[in-house]
Amino acid sequence: MSNSKFMESPYGVFEDAAMPYVPEGSGDRDPYGGGQPAVDAQHRRLEAARRRNERALMAIDGVEGVSLGQTALGRDALVVYLRDSSVKRRVPLQVEGYPVETSITGQIDIQR
Repeated sequence: MSNSKFMESPYGVFEDAAMPYVPEGSGDRDPYGGGQPAVDAQHRRLEAARRRNERALMAIDGVEGVSLGQTALGRDALVVYLRDSSVKRRVPLQVEGYPVETSITGQIDIQR
């Protein structure tokens, strides 16, 4: 690690601080909200894949929910929440080319 208090990022050069500073008018977007246009488009494609497949995934007995996330290597993925580990074998490994990550949550009850 260098002694510099500044770090490189896809959004520019930031001071090594809790919240990076993005100068106004720099042309870059907020690293916590907007992201780069290519990243936004990729996120929209993943969200569309989730919407198209959510009903089919939720129809698998023991699936409690579906959301967006990342693999351990940082690749975009669909996350499928499972009641227990026995459900995992019925969940596809990929959906529309996106990897599917699973998380054992137990039963999720929504209180209204």
